[in-house]
Amino acid sequence: HLATFIMDKSEAITSVEDAIRKLVQLSSKEKIWTQEMLLQVNDQSLRLLDIESQEELENFPLPTVQRSQTVLNQLRYPSVLLLVCQDSEQSKPDVHFFHCDEVEAELVHEDIESALADCRLGKKMRPQTLKRHQEKIRQRQSILPPPQGPAPIPFQHRSRDSPQAKNRVGPQVPLSEPGFRRRESEEEEPRAVLAQKIEKETQILNCALDDIEWFVARLQKAAEAFKQLNQRKKGKKKGKKGPAEGVLTLRARPPSEGEFVDCFQKIKLAINLLAKLQKHIQNPSAAELVHFLFGPLDLIVNTCGGPDIACSVSCPLLSRDAVDFLRGHLVPKEMSLWESLGESWMRPRSEWPREPQVPLYVPKFHSGWEPPVDVLQEAPWEVEGLASAPIEKQQSGSELEELMNKFHSMNQRRGEDS
Repeated sequence: HLATFIMDKSEAITSVEDAIRKLVQLSSKEKIWTQEMLLQVNDQSLRLLDIESQEELENFPLPTVQRSQTVLNQLRYPSVLLLVCQDSEQSKPDVHFFHCDEVEAELVHEDIESALADCRLGKKMRPQTLKRHQEKIRQRQSILPPPQGPAPIPFQHRSRDSPQAKNRVGPQVPLSEPGFRRRESEEEEPRAVLAQKIEKETQILNCALDDIEWFVARLQKAAEAFKQLNQRKKGKKKGKKGPAEGVLTLRARPPSEGEFVDCFQKIKLAINLLAKLQKHIQNPSAAELVHFLFGPLDLIVNTCGGPDIACSVSCPLLSRDAVDFLRGHLVPKEMSLWESLGESWMRPRSEWPREPQVPLYVPKFHSGWEPPVDVLQEAPWEVEGLASAPIEKQQSGSELEELMNKFHSMNQRRGEDS
């Protein structure tokens, strides 16, 4: 599900064409929040089901479906289905947009049209339509090679091959510029290695910033859906669900605690990377980007009802440079927010107790891009303080890897026991 609009003059939507234009406009500004669900067609109605629980979200009786059409190649979503629905209690119809993933919009549209014709005209077109569709799908499967593995989960405006789709942050001096080619000597290899490392860290930072922005957009869309839901409920009979309320209820559902934790971890990672890359990035600078981060951080903490969840997030810890960087750049309001998050945000890795050990943090990005683990293993927020430990207690790279394997094994055993 992409969006639902009320066909209303006050919203500047008086026709299907107006609704399509608004969807295109929102898509161009990356303001569409997709919600996965199942669309089921039967002889009496169109049903929308929660993809996980199979709970019915909406039920549109066929007589309430005024129009069905496809919208092809006008958006970043290539296969869009449009439905116009209005029941007897609605003064204005709703326009619903769906991106059809597994079955293309043309086939879904034909199925709906055949069901509508059978309902309105008493024909028996749908069985033949379904038979035709099944034959098309069989032919396609016989031509296409079998998939090599599970398909990647599609995410809005993301690409697996483009981890920094927005190029929000870039290295100050590219590898090809003269600054990196001053001398063809034994220094050139370390300089090239440094440039590659900076590039990888910048990619990780861009992905983290993208995911933070994605999460904030989700919170805003949930709040917007909650507001629309309350507006639609006004004047409705108690206990009766109105049109589109099921979809709005799903959209208004807040993220889980685990999803909040994931975002807080990425904010801490971004702070660490901004401190590490502050000499290498500009337009915007690291100092400007840290202010960008604290706006979303404030919103997310408030949405949680306070700092408790954020305070519990120790992994990753901050590096000494990150703590100093924040102390040198935060304004008083941001400083108060930071201090409210407690030791796990203010105490650097070098001052953190060695036991219990904080595990290596390897983020999972919505784009599907996997960051290079070696870059993360060598990061200051992971290794600070280890060098000052007694020799017999220092962890080599292989020992650290062995420790991580033990940690994962313990988690697996806990999962099996539960």
